[in-house]
Amino acid sequence: MTNEQLNELQNIRNAVDDLYGKLDIELYERINAAKVTYNKVKPSDLITDNLRYIVEKINSLQEDGE
Repeated sequence: MTNEQLNELQNIRNAVDDLYGKLDIELYERINAAKVTYNKVKPSDLITDNLRYIVEKINSLQEDGE
């Protein structure tokens, strides 16, 4: 793997880390019933498995290229 490709992989890793950081907040979902309630929702929990898969593949590519 060339240095340019390794740099691109690092850029992708940085973008994924930044994405996770921006989504690692708490939001509240409104539940309408006789009484309005709110459930805490973390968007990062919804995409953690997908991000983990991407990071594992990036790590694999980077290790194979070195």
